[in-house]
Amino acid sequence: MNEFFDMGGHGIYIWPCYGLAAVLLIALLLTSMRSLAKSKKDLSIMEQIKEADAS
Repeated sequence: MNEFFDMGGHGIYIWPCYGLAAVLLIALLLTSMRSLAKSKKDLSIMEQIKEADAS
């Protein structure tokens, strides 16, 4: 098992890259979810304004 984690002596470079990639993907997911929630809220507000103007 240690051989797997050592990766032929390159593990010291590979594992931090995997960690950084995981952190960046999680950050991208979170920012995308926040952006989607804001867009849905903005759309709801615009629809309410449109309905109010139509009345």
